Amino acid sequence: MTISIVIPAFNEAKYLPNTLNSIKDSSRVFNAAGWESEIIVCDNNSTDATSNTATSYGARVVFEPFNQISSARNAAARVAKGDWLVFIDADTQVSSELFRSMMRSIVSKKYIGGGAPVKFDSGPWLACQTVHVWNSVAKIMGWAAGSFLFCEVNAFRKLNGFNNELFAAEEVEYCQRLNRLGKRFAKRFIMLSPPVITSGRKVKALFTTKNLEHGIEALFTAGDALKKRDKCEYWYDNPVR
Repeated sequence: MTISIVIPAFNEAKYLPNTLNSIKDSSRVFNAAGWESEIIVCDNNSTDATSNTATSYGARVVFEPFNQISSARNAAARVAKGDWLVFIDADTQVSSELFRSMMRSIVSKKYIGGGAPVKFDSGPWLACQTVHVWNSVAKIMGWAAGSFLFCEVNAFRKLNGFNNELFAAEEVEYCQRLNRLGKRFAKRFIMLSPPVITSGRKVKALFTTKNLEHGIEALFTAGDALKKRDKCEYWYDNPVR
């Protein structure tokens, strides 16, 4: 079994070291089981030392010039050699417990993919509590946060990856299609118990009038607003890094 760990990264030189260290430490559970693994970082047209940082930690680096999260995820996944893909954000830390839980779900052959609960490592307390709402909804709906999503590589290819029309919420749309595909093969989507720890750097910046207006617009346009970069600038132009 080979696991391909995919990390989309746009100007993430500051956060990548902690992310890559946690992945390398946690990947020892793969080695103990005789599994192989690889780490692929997609440099999504960064202007900092993202590429050099990833290379220095032993990751394979691919380049995607179009600054869009879906395109970055897809570019890295296209060169992956694994039987399973694991998408992890560049500011997220995983654990060996999480990887072990994922391994158990893989060997059971009952699941087509899955995710994990999310915790923020910092940010205003009240704002950070909103993630509990997301975790509850995600478990019910079978959605994974982009910070940790895994799936069979064959399923990913059947679905042609993430939707390149979306500049945000691409992981939710992908999980919706993944769930439908899973039903065809009598396989389910699983929400693992161990959480991932992701950066709270943007928590405070998210709760602005402008961002809330964009969120409401996305709801009332059935997601069409998510196809416009200027409506998703929080994810691309946010200076909180």
